[in-house]
Amino acid sequence: MINKLYLVIVFSCSLVMTSVAELIPVDDADLNQVSGRSGITLNAKIILGDESSFVFTNTSGKKIADATLDETGYLIVDKIQGELEMEGLAFDLVSDLKNSGKSALQWTLPSKIKATNLKTTGIYISSTEEVTPTTSTFLLGLELNGELSLPASTQVSLFVVD
Repeated sequence: MINKLYLVIVFSCSLVMTSVAELIPVDDADLNQVSGRSGITLNAKIILGDESSFVFTNTSGKKIADATLDETGYLIVDKIQGELEMEGLAFDLVSDLKNSGKSALQWTLPSKIKATNLKTTGIYISSTEEVTPTTSTFLLGLELNGELSLPASTQVSLFVVD
């Protein structure tokens, strides 16, 4: 059976951690000396087996349960294997973006992305969730090895506009 790997689930699962901590009281004077950020920074390494796949479902803007077969299509990255590592991916909540008075979600791109023997047998578009000769169209194959370094602290800010 092919394990399906959904990109959203990868990032969600990487955020889920179990920890045990002791709560201790902190007085106001000590608390005023603390500074920090309201976000999270991730360093992650994803190791994929040869049966991992990524499936994106397009339902023409409808909920999956409401979409007909004609309105549903799939992008499949089939049989992914190898390693993907990133350093410095950060998500922060900024209360006053550049003194604008607007709050924003600030996404800092990773400073480094490293691929080690990351490859797939193919990327397909399909009318079903499985790759088959009758329902799938091969787009391209992919193999990556190496390191991609991004400019320091490249940031994307998302905020609500009036």
